[in-house]
Amino acid sequence: MNYIIVGQGLAGSLLAWQLLRRDQRVLVVDRDELASSSKVAAGLLTPITGSRFTIPEGLPERLNFAHRFYWDTEEATHERFFHHHRIARIFRSQQEHTEWGKRRARDPGLYEKFCTPLTTASKLLPAPHGGFEMKLGGWMNMPLFLEVTRQHLLERTAYAIAKLNSDEVKVNDTGIRWKNIEADGIIFAEGWRGNQNRFFDWVPMNPAAGDILDISIPKLEKESRIINSGGWLIPMGDGRFRAGSTYRHDFDEVGPHDEGRAEVLAKLAAITPAEVEVIGHRSAIRPTIRRSQVFMGRHPSEPRVAFFNGLGSKGVLNGPWHADRLAEHLVSGGELPEKADILANFP
Repeated sequence: MNYIIVGQGLAGSLLAWQLLRRDQRVLVVDRDELASSSKVAAGLLTPITGSRFTIPEGLPERLNFAHRFYWDTEEATHERFFHHHRIARIFRSQQEHTEWGKRRARDPGLYEKFCTPLTTASKLLPAPHGGFEMKLGGWMNMPLFLEVTRQHLLERTAYAIAKLNSDEVKVNDTGIRWKNIEADGIIFAEGWRGNQNRFFDWVPMNPAAGDILDISIPKLEKESRIINSGGWLIPMGDGRFRAGSTYRHDFDEVGPHDEGRAEVLAKLAAITPAEVEVIGHRSAIRPTIRRSQVFMGRHPSEPRVAFFNGLGSKGVLNGPWHADRLAEHLVSGGELPEKADILANFP
């Protein structure tokens, strides 16, 4: 066995694919929880985010890498889990309109690669301050992707349902041992529980609970774009949408909250005056680390133990590229991106 991966959320799944494609033998150990963050997450791939409309460093490369990874994985599994949609970004204020104009003026050619004018604004989707549409975006059916990955692993005897306690992991000069399984190394990709083990209890996790609603808006049944304006709407067909979301750092337990439901509905009311019917409410805890950064790499004193976490709301976009970099680092000694290298940030 080359590697044990702890956790089959988005991070663990992406890393498993990249290691398998490098002919590594892996075992993914997962709790198989129904309400994990990855299973509940919206799965949005949004090239440009935030109220300042900054195009992140390396966006073209990571976006191309993500699209190629999902296409290749869909072809390998004969499933379709990634859906391409334009994203209608509707400005919430004149300030956002002004900021957008400044950004475009600085590098109009760069922004033209990802954006086109907002094509329509109706009484059901008012846009008094304007907006634009993002190209190359979309959303991923996260539960389907995770299940497809699980089946792929099961076919290779590479998946196990279990709670792996880090105290049970023994590390020596030649490898690691967990129960009766020996491997060259182990990678912890445990989501919001990322610092709840003896190897990485020093990582400053700052998890955030979030709520997502499944809703029906019959009057918007013909809308095929993802709508983003403070909150977001993902079209699921036949007037059904997924809507969100909230961020709560001061949570006591996992589960839907009335306050979260009310907050999402308030965001929807600011997007559309159309009547909304709630048909489902889900909640999970996001794994966020300092400034919502991705962190990965080897433990400072136990190089056979590694960490992969913090994909957050941009995980569908950035995750495949980061997983590729980590797999290359583990297998061939490739260099990690400095901003994500856990040793460079927490020496």
